This record gives sequence, structure tokens and C-alpha cells, in this order.
Amino acid sequence: MNKKAIYNFTKKINTAKTLKDMADIINTEFIQLTGAYASWVSLINWNNNQVEVKKLTTTERFKQDKSLEKEVKNIRQTITDFYNNFGLEEIYEHLSYMSNTNRILKPIIYRNNILGYIGLISADKNFNKNNINAVEILTEYISARLEIITLYDEKRRTARERTEFLASVSHEFKTPLNAIIGFCDLLSEKINDDENIKYLNNISNNSVYLMSLIKNILEYARSDSQPLTIKRERIRTKQLITEILQNFDEMRKEKKITFNYTLSDIIINVDLIRFKQLIYNLVSNALKFSKENSSIAIVTYVNRKKEFVFEIRDKGDGISKKDITKIFNFFTQVNRSELKRQQGSGVGLALCRKILQAHGGEIYVKSKLHQGSTFWFTIPINTKKSTTKTAKN
Repeated sequence: MNKKAIYNFTKKINTAKTLKDMADIINTEFIQLTGAYASWVSLINWNNNQVEVKKLTTTERFKQDKSLEKEVKNIRQTITDFYNNFGLEEIYEHLSYMSNTNRILKPIIYRNNILGYIGLISADKNFNKNNINAVEILTEYISARLEIITLYDEKRRTARERTEFLASVSHEFKTPLNAIIGFCDLLSEKINDDENIKYLNNISNNSVYLMSLIKNILEYARSDSQPLTIKRERIRTKQLITEILQNFDEMRKEKKITFNYTLSDIIINVDLIRFKQLIYNLVSNALKFSKENSSIAIVTYVNRKKEFVFEIRDKGDGISKKDITKIFNFFTQVNRSELKRQQGSGVGLALCRKILQAHGGEIYVKSKLHQGSTFWFTIPINTKKSTTKTAKN
């Protein structure tokens, strides 16, 4: 087998995305390159230590030779029995012992574990001698590719388990928080003492804030497990944003923060629920990180690219240059040592970016440490009402 043949083999192996892909390529290519009558492979899933793929590929010459067919059947059964009852060294030794004359048997080793083996057979008594070196080289490439596939599967499985965990925990938190908010509303109607009402409002406001974080986490869990789909409708931005800002009156008054805003009356096609999430998250963040007795400026307009622009500027603690690149990643928090009590979930801004990407828009930030931050996002205006997009994962 020449170097070009080995190169072409490895090139095809690198296209394998799953264990089944790997098995198909191994058998087809080894038969073509070695002239084997049959090739078979057994691959084991690293996560559960179970045989996931068993693939046998044969030629017409193999089908015409009943003795070879019986020989392969016995070999496969013997190796299965060995794998179930012996350790790595014994299996490796047995495969080496059985690999002779007209057959080649090579284990696939990963992290000091056998994750399967490759078998080749021919009627030629010099088959092993003529092909063993090339098969050994190619098996090393196969092991390397198998490692990449296995790591990818581990990552995907971990992401799925994380999403399921987040969804489960978030739902468990929602029930008691709804009860706390409800009882606060009932008590506020019966209490006349100003100081107690203040404490009650603090409980209610913090519970509502926690509920918003949980909703963001749940939204992330859903969007991570499936594409984020949007359904557009025509909305008037000025009226909607004004109504959203009114929902922050209590929080704003508590920190003695002033809203200064200039809202253009623009009609855009967006997903109403998602658009509300964008505004709510950005206003909530600005309030959360603003200093007391400061102001927040909000402006909307249409830029030269015919995009709707929402811009919000606070006078808070700001973000360092090294942290700006991190803030749109899920579950990433920047180091705000002076404002530890105001740390968030690391979900809101990442979710904003995902929503905007689904709309064909983007979010931006300018900030200086201790001098405040400016966030703004853009959404194309000239979008048909029926347009539906999914966010990039």
C-alpha cells in the first residue's frame, strides 16, 4: 500500500461524524486497499461501554467460500466472549494471537481501553504479511478520529443533561416564587404601616426579579435544545417601549434613578414576545448596575441602513475592556467586585443576542470601567411580515 493510498484513506476517515459512518468507511476502504474478501468492525460507545456498531462487509469471493464464512463467524463470537470476560492486556494478546496468515485483527485503543477492533480476511495465506504494517498505521488514524467523535458525543450529552437540569430546577423555583409574590400582594392590601409596606415591597420586587432570571434560564434551556423560531407581527415601538418602561417605576424610584428617553414612532415587524424580552433585559440591566441618584438615557431611531435602533446608556460601574468580549456568552459574568450583590445569571445578554440574530439583527456595547455603559441593538425594518428565522446555535 503506497503513501497516496494511505493519505486518501485518512482523508475519508476524517469525514466520519458518527460511529456508523466510521464503520462504513473502514470496511469499504480496507477491502479496496488490501484486497480482503471481507472486512468487519465492532465499535463500542465510550459513554456506556456497550457495542454500538457491528458492521460486516463482504465480497462475492467471500460469499462463495463457505469455510471463510464459518471462520469469520467463529472469530467474531470468540472476540465478543473475550471482551465480556477479560481485560485489556488479555484481549490485546488474544487478538495478536488470532491475527495470522490469511487474517488481520487489530484492536482500536482509546484512553487505555479497547473501543472495538477491525477484522480482515482473505484466502491468501500471505495476506497478513503483505498488509499488516499498513493496517497498523491506518488503525492509529482511526483511533485518533474515534477520539474526536467520542469527545463530541460527550460534549453533546453534557449539554443535553445541563439543559434538562436547568429546566427541572427552574420549574421547581417558579412554584414557591409565585406563592411569595401572590401573598405579598394580599398582605399589601391589609397592611397600613409604611415601614412594613416598604419591607413587603422589597420582598415582592426581589421575588419578581428572581422570577425574571428564572424565565431567562428557562428560555435558554428551550433555545439550547431546539432552534429559536420567531413569528413576526407589526408593532409600534414607541407605545410598546413606553408601556415597558412604566413597569420599572418602582425599581427606578427606589434607587432614585431618572429615565430620559426620546422614542421615535416606528413600525417594525418583530416577534412581540421576543422584542419585549430584549427591552426588558436591557432596561433591567441598566437599572441593576446604575448608581443611585443617576440617570438612564434611552433613544430609538432609524439608521442609514434602514434599521431600527434601540440605544440605552447608563452611568453605572461600567465593564472593563477585557470583559466586554465575554458578556454575551451564556452563564458568563464579568468581575464587578464593587457590585457583587447585583450579579446576574449570565443569561440575559446572551439570550438577547440569540433573539436578535433570529431577527437578522445584532447587539453592541461600548463601556468604560467606572464610567457607565451604552448598549444598542439593530433590527432590519424592511422585513416581510411572514418571515420566520431561526437563531444560530
